[in-house]
Amino acid sequence: MSQEEIKNLAENSGGIEFPLSFIEYLSIAGKSNGLDVVVVSEDFEEIREDCDEDLEYTGYTVERPFFVFDRLDGQYSIFFLDEDKEDPDVYILFPTGAYGSGEEFLRDVKYTFSKMINDSIYRAKNNIPL
Repeated sequence: MSQEEIKNLAENSGGIEFPLSFIEYLSIAGKSNGLDVVVVSEDFEEIREDCDEDLEYTGYTVERPFFVFDRLDGQYSIFFLDEDKEDPDVYILFPTGAYGSGEEFLRDVKYTFSKMINDSIYRAKNNIPL
């Protein structure tokens, strides 16, 4: 993605500047990285709308600004935009899975964004299933 496209995406996502590792990823890989590594969605606006609808349906709220960068089976991969980190921590937001179960709807996966990307590339290159 061009710097202008990244800037527009950030402005459309609340106007908060993205962390450096995400900017670098978008600059190098774009929306579709061509490695058969699905770590960043093709349509950021659509998955954010779906995430917001799931949160509204379940009654959960996230008080901090966040960016949704991927979705799999109703689980949303996010990072928070209010942290002063070049490489943000990644969280899984799963409102529909937690709804009524008593489980947490937000889980820290103990990865930073760049570690998640690097691990995904390593797995793809070495035919290691997720």
